[in-house]
Amino acid sequence: MSNPGADAWDALVRAATRRRRGRLQVLDGAGQRSAASLWTLVHVLWALGDLEAVGVTADESSEFVNHIDRYRWGDGFAAKPSTRRRYFDDNAWLGLAALHLGRRDLAEEAFDFVRTGEDPAGGVRWVEDATTRNTCSTASAAWLALAVGDDAFAVRAMDWLDATLRTPEGLYADRVENGHTDPTIWSYNQGAAVAASRLLGRHDAAAHTAAVSIAHFTDDRVWREPPPFLAIWFRALLQEPATRDEAVRTLVRHTDRLLAEALDRATGLFTAGGVGSYDASVTIDQAATVQMLAMRP
Repeated sequence: MSNPGADAWDALVRAATRRRRGRLQVLDGAGQRSAASLWTLVHVLWALGDLEAVGVTADESSEFVNHIDRYRWGDGFAAKPSTRRRYFDDNAWLGLAALHLGRRDLAEEAFDFVRTGEDPAGGVRWVEDATTRNTCSTASAAWLALAVGDDAFAVRAMDWLDATLRTPEGLYADRVENGHTDPTIWSYNQGAAVAASRLLGRHDAAAHTAAVSIAHFTDDRVWREPPPFLAIWFRALLQEPATRDEAVRTLVRHTDRLLAEALDRATGLFTAGGVGSYDASVTIDQAATVQMLAMRP
C-alpha cells in the first residue's frame, strides 16, 4: 500500500531538487533556480526525520543533512547561501530539526549562535542588527535551550514572553517592534510556546495554551494557515498530554482534507483547493505537508 508521506516526499524531490556538478541542491520552489532558504531547508530536514520515525528511509538522506554546510556563516547559519543575513529563529528551528535527526552537535552549534540574540531588555531578537523581538524567535530559542540543557536561558525567555506577548486568553501575539505589539495569532507561535512551557514544567500554562489554540484554529482557519506553521503547531500539540487526543483528531481531519482536496495528482504536490501557503513556496509547503502526513497516527 502506498504511503502518503513517502509519496509526498518523492514529489518534493522531483519538484524541488537538482544536481549540479554531482552535488544535491534544494531549490526554493518548483521551477525555481534559486537555493532554498534556511527556513525551507529546516522543514525538509524535519520531514526527513519524521519519515525515518515511521520507518521510511529517504534516498540520499545524508546529502540533505550535509547540505546545511552551504548555509554556514561565521558562528551561525545564514538565511541563504548567497547572503550573510542571519535570523535567530531560523537557527533555533535548525537546532530543533537537527535534534530530531540525532545531530546534537549541530543543535548545540545552532544554539550557541541563538543565545547571542538575547536582548538585554528581554526576549530573543528575530534577526541580527534589528530590535524586533518575536514569539517565533523567543519561544523556539527556549524550546531549543531546554533540549540542549540551558534551563536558565529558557526561563528568562519564557518569563519575558509570558509578560509581554501572552494575551489574556492565553495565546501569544506575534512580536514587539518599535514599541508596538503585532497582535496576529499564528499557529506555530502557540506550538513553540506550548513545547517550551511543557519542558519547563509549566504544565498548566502549556495545557491552557494548547486548548485555547485548538479552539481558535477552527478547521477553516487550519486550512488557510501556512503549512510550515501548522507542522510546528501539530508537532508540539501531539506531545502535550492534556490535548493530544483533540490534536490527533484535528490533524486527521486536516490531512484527510489535504488528500481529498489539495493533492494535485498529476504532480503529487499539495497545491489545490485553496489550501494555505507560505509565500506560494512549493518546497516549504510540501515539506511541511510531508511532516503532517508522517506525524498522523
